Amino acid sequence: MKSNSNYYWIRIFDYIYERDHLENEKGTMLDEFYLKGIADREEVKLQVRERYCSNSKENLRFAKPKKGNNGIYAIVMESTKFYYDRFYCQLDSICFFCNKPIKGKASEFPREFIGEGLFYSPNDDVFSDFNKSAFFCSNECKKDFNIVKRNNEGEFQVKEEGNDGNTFGYVYLIYNREQNTYYIGQTRFLPFFRWQEHIKSGKKGDISDLTFSVLANVNRNRSLTDDQNQHYLNSIESWWIQKYKLEQYNVSNITKPKITVEDLKDRFREMVEGQPLLF
Repeated sequence: MKSNSNYYWIRIFDYIYERDHLENEKGTMLDEFYLKGIADREEVKLQVRERYCSNSKENLRFAKPKKGNNGIYAIVMESTKFYYDRFYCQLDSICFFCNKPIKGKASEFPREFIGEGLFYSPNDDVFSDFNKSAFFCSNECKKDFNIVKRNNEGEFQVKEEGNDGNTFGYVYLIYNREQNTYYIGQTRFLPFFRWQEHIKSGKKGDISDLTFSVLANVNRNRSLTDDQNQHYLNSIESWWIQKYKLEQYNVSNITKPKITVEDLKDRFREMVEGQPLLF
């Protein structure tokens, strides 16, 4: 079914057949962004290629490499204004409940529908219309606003490798709404366990101010040793740290790891350093 909007969701993957062909995996995500106001997919492909340069631009495909082949490819999907705004819309306001200043990515803050009716309409500006959406500095303020007691009991997370061992590791993101800071880390195990450790330490902030997400799943390349797979995981973590810094996010990582996989070094220069900011 064709979308009636001109929004597109683009993801770029690094695909290595030996590592990623199991379970029909997509590969390791290197970039994600949205485009809007574009007439058709051919124009999208042109703009995606223009985002990069040199070899990455010339070799970028728009389908997963065929069996036995490696390469970089893009997945282009039709999207909507909601998802575009959720990805890009910034907030500079105050908490609807306690009036505390809040600033940062709007989708990272708790929100509540306050418009007429029961819920949002399809064309509502969910992340920018303050007559429809109330934003809060914390879940605590949202709970107080709704006068609802929620169950905070979490589930125990087992420390184990993901996808029955086919996933070698994860690169994850912790966003602190209070400080508008981003922390990027890696873990060999299911990320929930690592997030619990961060929460217990308290060094990344109060749990009510934090949101957690996975940036990239790194599949195990069974033709390589664990040390070699770890080498690649380290470089993907560095990729995302440097990408966020270049895109002018407030990154709280103290250490500055380097991309050491040669192919990724070249691709980072072509795909990240050589692209313009979209906002």
